[in-house]
Amino acid sequence: MGWSGDTFTRTNGTHTGTSVWQQDRDAGTKIVADRHDTNDNDLATGINTCITKDGQNAFTGAANLGSQKITALADGVAHTDGINAGQIQDGGLIFQASDTGSADAYAIALAPAITAYVAGQEFTFKAGATSTGASTLNVNGVGVKNIKKKNDQAIAAGDIEANAIIKVIYDGTSFQMLSQLATTPASGMTSFTLTGDSGSNQTIADSNTMDVAGGTGIDTVVGATDTVTVAIDSTVVQKTVQNTFTKAQVPSTYTAALSATSGVLDYDTYQTFIITLAAGSNTLAAPTTEASQIGQSGVMVFIQPSSGSAATLSLHADYETAAAAGLTISTANNDYDVVPYIIKADNSVLLGAPQLNFG
Repeated sequence: MGWSGDTFTRTNGTHTGTSVWQQDRDAGTKIVADRHDTNDNDLATGINTCITKDGQNAFTGAANLGSQKITALADGVAHTDGINAGQIQDGGLIFQASDTGSADAYAIALAPAITAYVAGQEFTFKAGATSTGASTLNVNGVGVKNIKKKNDQAIAAGDIEANAIIKVIYDGTSFQMLSQLATTPASGMTSFTLTGDSGSNQTIADSNTMDVAGGTGIDTVVGATDTVTVAIDSTVVQKTVQNTFTKAQVPSTYTAALSATSGVLDYDTYQTFIITLAAGSNTLAAPTTEASQIGQSGVMVFIQPSSGSAATLSLHADYETAAAAGLTISTANNDYDVVPYIIKADNSVLLGAPQLNFG
């Protein structure tokens, strides 16, 4: 019967178990040659299925160690050998303490030696020389392959330094370098152009310092987290706080003939109006920009012509006077009349009593 699972059972062809010859004796059977041959052949079959300690026979199926470990396993020296934990921890399977090639043509010899390149293989070595340009690696003489860096670029001068630990992975075509470059990657930005609303463009290159300068009313503060804070200072008028002026403020002033604008005053642009009237009839036409300037106040100065007949002034209904009395102005040549105003609402400009005869 031989082995059945993990149990070896003896048989002489008639009886089975640990006492086959006793069973023959008890049955009155004498020594029978073929029964001895059957038993001995059964033993031989069982022995042939065992692994000998001197390695004379090999496994013919997967070995089940029954959750046991292999101890005192020698280092593997061939590509198909088993390896022990020490070989993995020591890194000798994929690490070469120093390459045996030259600058730009690196070479390493691993033990066990590889016999072919396979995508996904990783190797680590200590470079013997600094790269001067495009570089290659040859592992165990399998073949020369290019070493590439980020974005599949060729190695440049200085990318690999002498005595640096270099780690690569084979992608099926080339070795991609995983370790840090000794130089700035060629794809990195080495400079940029600084522009502004005016002035000449400036190139900011490596090692330059860019100063974010403040200007009139603006302060800049550099923070500890690569931050520049730009803020307005106390000289800037802010609409949400009370401001104290340290210098007189001059409103924008319109100075021209009323006819130049067909009698339409631009309150978006101007706050003070110095208007020369034409001889005869003049009209303040309906304003079109007062809606966005509600609350604006100022003065209008009306100037009589320097000669000829006097000018008169009529008002569009959007201009309101006290008691709807209208506006009476001076009549003498070169007289100046000052009229205060305030914009109350859209389509409503209130005119105060005129101060006459400044001529």
